[in-house]
Amino acid sequence: MRSALPAPPALRSGPLAVLASNLVAPVGVLALGWSTTVLLGVFVVDVIAGVWWAVPKVPFAAKRPNNAIDDDSRLFGPFQTKRGEITLPGPIPPVYLRNLPTLLVVACFLAPLETVVAFTVFALPDPTVTDAVAEQLLLGGLAVVAGRGYETWADYFRGGGYRDHSPRSVLLVPFMHLFAVGGLVFVAGGLAGSGVAGDAVLGLVVAGKLAFDLRTLQIERDPDRRGWFYRFYGSAETEIDPEPVAVPDGDPVVTVRPPRRVAVADAAVRGLTYSLSSAVLVVWGIVILFAGLGAWSLAVWPALALVAFVGFRAAGRYLAYGSVEYRAYDGVLVVYDRLLDEPQARIEGTAVTDASVARDAVDRVFDTRTLDIGGADDDAGPDVGLTVPDPEEVNDDDANANRSLSVAHVSDPAPIVEALGAAWHLDR
Repeated sequence: MRSALPAPPALRSGPLAVLASNLVAPVGVLALGWSTTVLLGVFVVDVIAGVWWAVPKVPFAAKRPNNAIDDDSRLFGPFQTKRGEITLPGPIPPVYLRNLPTLLVVACFLAPLETVVAFTVFALPDPTVTDAVAEQLLLGGLAVVAGRGYETWADYFRGGGYRDHSPRSVLLVPFMHLFAVGGLVFVAGGLAGSGVAGDAVLGLVVAGKLAFDLRTLQIERDPDRRGWFYRFYGSAETEIDPEPVAVPDGDPVVTVRPPRRVAVADAAVRGLTYSLSSAVLVVWGIVILFAGLGAWSLAVWPALALVAFVGFRAAGRYLAYGSVEYRAYDGVLVVYDRLLDEPQARIEGTAVTDASVARDAVDRVFDTRTLDIGGADDDAGPDVGLTVPDPEEVNDDDANANRSLSVAHVSDPAPIVEALGAAWHLDR
């Protein structure tokens, strides 16, 4: 285990940075004569800064989402179910491969979307932006971006906040900002356009934004104070601390791994077939349409998106079956990831409900076999409800559940089922 980062000082500087970022606009109004347009613009920048500063937080979040891992997702499932960390040099905390799907969604979709929405809301009252206003917006924007950045470094990285979060809970505040601050800016913009006194608009926005951020900080540090948004979305306190998969003492009786060339071929085939058997097929249609019209410059972008989907699916398939080895102990099978140096799953021989051998196209080409093992805990997943459970009722990590496993593309699966004591399932 790597050493922990140094603890922050007793007086938490992260919350002070949040309060300071809230004071930028009022100070600008009182001391520099900023207009309502500048005030609204600075708050919009604060919303945008919040979601973009969440992007570098996501890879380092150490917890697992509660009731939010879709094992059946062909695209994201192989990444989200991965256990183990990637250690980085120096004081940088470890990163987690399971956070990659959330990182891509945030960086490629949520953050750009929230940026566009925030600028759209700012533009609704049709503000007049002169050179002087633009300079004030730049000054105030840089101040709040720096404040949010310091909060990220002080609380999340230096203060070890990444240990308390999952990639989902990292996005809680950006989601709340999108609703709350967006509503405030919209209301304030409407009031400004209706001729209501500027002081009333300033007071509404300043008081509302400051109250929102103070309430957010209060709930983050006191799990007993959970608002409705927290009950529907969850928070750091409702996420799961990962548990390691238990490995029997001693050396395995049998160790089997798929040949690398077979795993690579399998990953390539799965990536291509995914693009032809999912919503990605629409992208194929767009590429073919533009190519048929001779619009090659337009076909490039959907073609790149197609390559990204195929590559991501292929990488996930390789991580699920190509980078692992199967270690059979006396009565226990452990799936071990050689890249992450971490056990991923296990099943006990007494919990095996079925076993069968199948051969897909890749197996027939390379003369290998795939062993499918049924587990007794397949239906024992976490309960999913309308709201997220209270922190004291959160489901524990199911690291050692006896769920179904596939031993893909091995030369001879017989030694595995024999070590498990489940060979009789194949003889039925």
